[in-house]
Amino acid sequence: MAKAPKKPDYSVSVVAERNGKDIWTRVGVAFKNDSEAAPITILLNPGITLTGDSRLVLSVPKAQQDGAEAA
Repeated sequence: MAKAPKKPDYSVSVVAERNGKDIWTRVGVAFKNDSEAAPITILLNPGITLTGDSRLVLSVPKAQQDGAEAA
């Protein structure tokens, strides 16, 4: 029997400065791996290109944040 797909642990966004403001664009998801070294796997959407002046940011998805507050 196949395992159910795992929900992402993080949303992946690129943050770039435009006209003095940070612009956030969601570009993928990330998963914690079940390993002692605790690596994270990042999956970017097809066609995403990172430039030298962009930041890649991992954040907890809003649904997970809301669930933690309700608990």
